[in-house]
Amino acid sequence: MQLLKSTSEQNDDIHQRLRAYNRRYMRDFRDFSFHVEDDGRMVAGIVAGSTFRTVEVEFLFVDEDFRGRGLGSALLRKVEEDARAAGMEHVLLNTYSFQAPGFYRKMGYTQLFAIDPCLGEYAQHFFWKDL
Repeated sequence: MQLLKSTSEQNDDIHQRLRAYNRRYMRDFRDFSFHVEDDGRMVAGIVAGSTFRTVEVEFLFVDEDFRGRGLGSALLRKVEEDARAAGMEHVLLNTYSFQAPGFYRKMGYTQLFAIDPCLGEYAQHFFWKDL
């Protein structure tokens, strides 16, 4: 056996394998991932999935050239609307202080706690929202 540095494709494979394993214990998984395209180019996206009655947002990204246009809000609202329609009750997510804690507060999320500092001078914030 060898211990080797992973490529991004191998990281994706590890992530998929962990999700498959977790589904044995975290039943009723549903995918709530969406993206926004502009002229065929992906400019924003959200990766989210649920188990039991909670949706966990893993990633929310908006290309820097497209920020300030409401794309992040639209993506998060879409997840919340579809989750609510599917009978989900909560959304859980985390972000770093250099990312968007203020954005999530503005979107009605309650901060559960923060680890400050977490990464160097940056804090990690954990948020929750009841749907």
